Amino acid sequence: MKINVETIQVGTEFEMNCYLAENMETHELIIVDPGAQADTIIKAVGERAPVAVLITHGHFDHIGAADAVCARFNIPLYIHELDAPKLSDAQKNESLTFNYHVTANTKPVTVTGGQTLTLGGMEITVLHTPGHSKGGVCYFLPENQGVFCGDTLFCGGYGRHDFGDGDFSELKQSLRKLMNLHPKIKAYPGHGASTFAGK
Repeated sequence: MKINVETIQVGTEFEMNCYLAENMETHELIIVDPGAQADTIIKAVGERAPVAVLITHGHFDHIGAADAVCARFNIPLYIHELDAPKLSDAQKNESLTFNYHVTANTKPVTVTGGQTLTLGGMEITVLHTPGHSKGGVCYFLPENQGVFCGDTLFCGGYGRHDFGDGDFSELKQSLRKLMNLHPKIKAYPGHGASTFAGK
């Protein structure tokens, strides 16, 4: 199975990466972290068939367009159970910290680490990676075709751990999980250029 990953940069202040991962056999796709600019994301989808929105963690800059995107395509939203409360709470999702008020009211489907989601003919594996956020996760595409790592791992760095439920010791453990993967896998972070996890 060939999966094509497109990067859509959204937001002007924080320059978030929203991703479209398309099953090239069926042209179904998943939308990862629609943080802002719903119209831009919807236009990029075009005539293809989205099946779900996946959220790597519940901070405001990763959920800002979730309601509009889910409503437009009538698709579910997936997020780790520990970050689900952030969706509807502007304090917990840190938007108030930056003088915004962002919430997402779409009722989520919660996930846990170790779970496998079958979406659009793709088996997506969930890895719980707390540290930047208590319910942070990475989503692995099948056949080692990539991992969406949110704000856990960046190109040349890692996510901050000074938000409300961040924890540096947990972040280090999560980074070890990613760095010890074998074989090496392309990593798609929440901000900035793509990188690699594993060795």
